[in-house]
Amino acid sequence: MKVPFFPVLRLLGTWSTAILRYIKSVILPKGLLYRFILIILLPLILLQTIVGFFFYDRHWSTLSRRLSYDIVGEIETVAFLIETHDFSDAQLDDFFRAMKKNLTLDMHYLPFKTLADFGLTPLKQVSETLPAALVSLPYPTAMTKTNNRQQIAWVQLSDGVLKTIVPRKRFFSSTVYVFLLWMIGSSFLLFWIAFLFMKNQVRSIERLSKAAELFGMGHDLSGFKPEGATEVKQAGFSFILMKNRIQRYLTERTGMLAGVSHDLRTPLTRMKLQLSMMPQNEMISDLQTDVLEMEQMLNGYLNFARGAGQEKMQEINLNALVTGLVEKATRAGQKIDFHAEQQIVVFGRPGDLSRAITNIITNAGRYAKRTQIQLGIRQKMIALIIDDNGPGIPKDKRREVFKAFYRLDASRNSQTGGVGLGMTITRDIILSHGGEITLHTSPQRGLRVIICLPI
Repeated sequence: MKVPFFPVLRLLGTWSTAILRYIKSVILPKGLLYRFILIILLPLILLQTIVGFFFYDRHWSTLSRRLSYDIVGEIETVAFLIETHDFSDAQLDDFFRAMKKNLTLDMHYLPFKTLADFGLTPLKQVSETLPAALVSLPYPTAMTKTNNRQQIAWVQLSDGVLKTIVPRKRFFSSTVYVFLLWMIGSSFLLFWIAFLFMKNQVRSIERLSKAAELFGMGHDLSGFKPEGATEVKQAGFSFILMKNRIQRYLTERTGMLAGVSHDLRTPLTRMKLQLSMMPQNEMISDLQTDVLEMEQMLNGYLNFARGAGQEKMQEINLNALVTGLVEKATRAGQKIDFHAEQQIVVFGRPGDLSRAITNIITNAGRYAKRTQIQLGIRQKMIALIIDDNGPGIPKDKRREVFKAFYRLDASRNSQTGGVGLGMTITRDIILSHGGEITLHTSPQRGLRVIICLPI
């Protein structure tokens, strides 16, 4: 049965893409510092693995094999001398004493013995280095181990058995431990140095990111100085230039709109005065309504264009701020239940936050009979939850209400609902404080407004 070639390739491509996506989204670290560490660590581990493998294969294994064959050669020489010479017991003792002193081999000759007498069987093909070298002797051989890290070589001669106790230092080189220690120690030192350098570079990027975040929240960044690598410094200088251009643009726009405000309000005031002095009729009444609407639109537009950020950031007791706004709304006739879970202090602009919260409370009082406000901590954020039992806002319109000059004519009275800038101004103020505002359905089937601010 033939397997289609191109469908298999497409299937393999799909699998590889899914595997790469899983590795990227789940296994790989998200932070820049940890990705730098991974870039350094993986080649370092790979290099150590390759070097360790070749060192073991080309150095340690070869050296151990040569040492083993040297020992076996010495044993073979002694066996040959015993086989070809007629030594007395005293001569053998002197000879073995010299071997132990000069070659650290503890030898004993056991005449009229065989390997079977000691319960040993001759070696055949083995994988260990010293026994493998011992098999090459032209005599039956055996190998045993002792408890004190020694090995005993048994050689069957024609008239007895030659027993040789071989210390571990004769067939094992300690340079492997020294090499591994130096390799691991130097790698750890180099990795630690690289980690410190990388952490310093990432710190400059984090400071630039924090400065951009604080600038978006309206903080003063006069103390920010670009630092780090050349590219990071260049990004920092570009950020400062962008910040200066934005601030200059906002200043010029505010000044221009202040002039427009002065120029437009003067003729509107004259028009209102002239219309009030004319005989009242239906046409004059319509003109007065149009002039009043123009004045409201102008005031709303100027308030929106000026936006937030004119005040200085400071610590605010949010409990006291909301309590004051609730008391003010209560005196105006609203029914509000306010509950605070704990004392909360936020860093922001009190005037702007008062304005944003007042817009929400005023809307709730305009379209609902009862309002409930909760203040607490939710998911490491300050949460101000405002519920009402009014008509609410349809789900498909909740994003639209934040657009400038957008009004829900179907659910809001256009005669009392302003010019459609209250929610836009509120959202801009909350965003400038690093928070967010969302709309939901309240438990009373009205509107729930959730304002989240960073702690």
